Amino acid sequence: MTLTELSNFVTAKLSDTDSSSVSVCKDFINRRYQMIWDSGLWDETLGVASKAVAAQDTEIVLDSAPTVTFYQSSSAPTTKIDFPVAIRFTETGDTDGVNIFNEEWVTFFQLDPNMWENVSSRRATPNNFVNLPKDGSGTCRVKPVPVPDSAGTLFVLGKLKWVALGDNDSPALNGIDNALLAFAEGDMLERSRQYQKAQLKFTEAASHIQIMRDLENGQKQNISRIIPYTEQEINFRDVVSLCLYKRTASLTIRLPSTGTYHSPAVRQVTCVRTRLLRVLTL
Repeated sequence: MTLTELSNFVTAKLSDTDSSSVSVCKDFINRRYQMIWDSGLWDETLGVASKAVAAQDTEIVLDSAPTVTFYQSSSAPTTKIDFPVAIRFTETGDTDGVNIFNEEWVTFFQLDPNMWENVSSRRATPNNFVNLPKDGSGTCRVKPVPVPDSAGTLFVLGKLKWVALGDNDSPALNGIDNALLAFAEGDMLERSRQYQKAQLKFTEAASHIQIMRDLENGQKQNISRIIPYTEQEINFRDVVSLCLYKRTASLTIRLPSTGTYHSPAVRQVTCVRTRLLRVLTL
């Protein structure tokens, strides 16, 4: 349903179809749409963008429009990355890239406060990045660590910025219409001070959002991965990063009863099987 169709449905149901009420209802729908968009990492909110990186770049502005989006709607808005979910760096002329991982500032200060210095002895292929505050236009920025010693390209999987619906636009999220209708009706009832009726509609809307989550998780293709265990040490970061695929694949990992794993902070952590499995089920 388009924004106009959604608002007309709600206002007709409440017998409140004057132009002012229709306009207010559209505002309610857009506000609730933004709330639901921001509430989770929905498939339709993801996109892939690429960004050229020069050698010795210490700050990268992710201002490129996504080249791949996962929208199911034909009225997908043009937008940019709001925040990165995963990043891959490929050097110019190289066919194989490397995944670079998000870390906190405090981690680097604890390990080496000079790690991101732009000096020749410290430049190398980035293996981490730090999220920086957005610039004045609201565009997200990242700092590669270490500073890249050669030019390349960042491929960024990220959550896209929400874009307000126009009158003829349809929401991008699959199955969202019923939730928006219930929320908008509740907001209109609250506007007319019918608080108890409004609360019932908000409860109904919450149940529709849960149905959306169940559909998204239950209708994904079930792909099993079997990762054999060897007697060598397991990189803890690699194991946890595989957990990010939990939304799209079931994961089967053979583990010993106990083992030694390395954290991203290059610090050995001894953990038992149950502790690691607890991480995998997050």
